Amino acid sequence: MAESREQPLDGKIAIVTGTSRGVGVGIAHELLRAGATVVGCSRGALDALPGTDTDPDWARRSSQLVCDQGDYTAIDALVQQVVDTHGRLDILVNNAGGTVPSPSVDAVPALVSRIQGAPASDDDYERSVLFHSHAVQMNLISPLWFAIRAYRQMKTQDGVGCIVNVSSGAGHPAGSPTLVSYGAAKAGLNQMTRSLAQEWGPNVRVNCVALGPTITENFRSFVLPKDDPTGSEYFKNIPLRRGGEPAEVGRTIVFLASGAAEFVNGTTIEIDGGMLPGVLYDAGLKTITDLL
Repeated sequence: MAESREQPLDGKIAIVTGTSRGVGVGIAHELLRAGATVVGCSRGALDALPGTDTDPDWARRSSQLVCDQGDYTAIDALVQQVVDTHGRLDILVNNAGGTVPSPSVDAVPALVSRIQGAPASDDDYERSVLFHSHAVQMNLISPLWFAIRAYRQMKTQDGVGCIVNVSSGAGHPAGSPTLVSYGAAKAGLNQMTRSLAQEWGPNVRVNCVALGPTITENFRSFVLPKDDPTGSEYFKNIPLRRGGEPAEVGRTIVFLASGAAEFVNGTTIEIDGGMLPGVLYDAGLKTITDLL
C-alpha cells in the first residue's frame, strides 16, 4: 500500500519487465511507493499490474502491457507506447529472465525444458541446445535489446536516465554448475552493465543488482525442498540465515534510480545476504531431481 513519506522518484516514468509475479512485482511496488509511474510488462495479458487494485493512487500511476521480450519489434513498440502515453522514459528495470537448474548440461530433461519455457524437442541434443539458447536470449540478449531501445529514448531527453539490470549470484566467476548457460548469461549481463555505463554516460547511468535466493512463489515451488518448506536447512549456508524479499530488491533499485545515487554508475550490487559462491547449487537442484 502507498505510504505518506518522501517520494524520491516523484514524476519519474519507469518500465519494469517481468511483472506478472515475483521479484518484478516487488520492484514495481517499491518504485510506486517512491512516487514513480510504473509500466509493467509480461508475456501474457493482465488486467492491471498485480497488487495495485486496492490502492487508487497506485492504480492511477501504473499499467500492465504485453511484451514478448524475445521479439525486438515488440520491445520497440512497448517503449514507443510508453513514450506516447507519458511523454518520456526515465527508468528501465530489466528484470525479466530466469531459468531452472538442470542435473545435466548436455542432456537437459524434457521436464526442465518445459518448466523453463524453452522450445520442445524429443532429441536430447536439440533440446539441450534450445534450452541453453533460450536462457542466453532471455537473460542477456533481450535485456540488451531493451537497454538499447530505452537509451535511444533517454538520450533525447533532459536529465539523466537510469537503467538497472537484474542479475544473479550465478554469474560469479567461480562458476555455476547446474545453471551453466544462465550463469554465463548473467556474467555477461554484469559485464554489459559496465560497458554500457562507460559508453552511455553522461546521458544514462547503467547499474546492476545480482540476486541471491529471493523468496517468491516460484522459489518455493521449484527451489525449496519439500522436506524443508521454511528453508531452515537450505539457508544455513547464508550468513543472514534467510532468503531475500522482493521488496528488498525493489528498495535497492529505488536507491539506484534516485538522486542519492547520482554518482553510482557501472556497478553491480550483490543482494544475497553474504552468500558464498556455489554453496546452494546442490540444494537448489534437489527439488528438480525429486520431480524427475
